[in-house]
Amino acid sequence: MRFKNIAILVSILIIFLYTAFENSFAASAEIKNVIKINRMGAYIISINYETHGAWTDSLLFKVHCKFNEGEFTFTSASLNNIQQGWHKTEISISDVMKKRYGSLREYKIELYCKGILIDTKSGY
Repeated sequence: MRFKNIAILVSILIIFLYTAFENSFAASAEIKNVIKINRMGAYIISINYETHGAWTDSLLFKVHCKFNEGEFTFTSASLNNIQQGWHKTEISISDVMKKRYGSLREYKIELYCKGILIDTKSGY
């Protein structure tokens, strides 16, 4: 009887650990580097990232920007059906923001997978 209870407990523990590792989003993608480009008066935030799963869905990038006279958040479209490997995406910030709120002082990029924050990078 005691052996049966231990076997059931170990089986439940193995199933729990397997599902915890299976649903681990932190290993699905990561930001490798970020570059701020000033092109024709507008800012372009170029993000290089790597995905680790065979296919990755529901990736979203958020850029939190601090200008001289305000703070704003810009987001990318949701990215789906991304194959494993290196990728690049860009988020554009129009020249109107620069004219109205001044220069971009600092920014922070957040990477979300299926609504869960999995990586961040900061830039100045």
